[in-house]
Amino acid sequence: MNQKLFVLSVFFVINSLFSSELIENSGNIDSFKIAGQVIYLNGPSSVGKSTLARALQNALQVPFLVLGIDQIIFMMPDKCNDWSNESLASGFSWQTVKDEQNNAIAHAIHVGPFGKQMVQAFKEIVVSLVKSGLNVIVDDVSFGKEEVDAWKTSLKEVNVLWVGVTAPIEILEQREKDRGDRKIGSAKWQAERVHCDVQYDVVINSHEKSIDENVKKIQNIIEG
Repeated sequence: MNQKLFVLSVFFVINSLFSSELIENSGNIDSFKIAGQVIYLNGPSSVGKSTLARALQNALQVPFLVLGIDQIIFMMPDKCNDWSNESLASGFSWQTVKDEQNNAIAHAIHVGPFGKQMVQAFKEIVVSLVKSGLNVIVDDVSFGKEEVDAWKTSLKEVNVLWVGVTAPIEILEQREKDRGDRKIGSAKWQAERVHCDVQYDVVINSHEKSIDENVKKIQNIIEG
């Protein structure tokens, strides 16, 4: 399914929500009030969240959807985002980080007012999908405790496995160069902030462990 069909499918599901009943259930993590399970993956660019999410989809016994911030950005008009590093857009854009000598040392993500609105919509879409009885893997980049806590507030009635995805900064930087489609310096900037003071259920290292080992670790928690 291409991305445009995916977006249309998401909105079709959302339009049919809120008909499902709240239920009581229990599992290996916490009891939950509404149908559906969320696996929330948080980590910097180039850490391997998307690869992990797809591998989990194939390994888990019940179907899981994958929804990531990249797909949310794809829904937006191109004119609302600026990846050229020339201006701060109303959506998302790169912002050059400089040192005391005014040398560019990294690239941060700037989130404008429309971008913040889309981030909130991201949360509400996930909640809506779960309320319809679907399971969701969230592929996200949230910066530190405050932003992750905002997700925890939105998903307070949902059974969520909170997963931090990490790798050494030098590995992230090499992956960033190898990919060729990422702003050099963005992975390091994100890695230094994304997990700050965040409490996870499980933390996995995408460099020290294989994708199969990390999938199995999460699968054992979800399925027992």
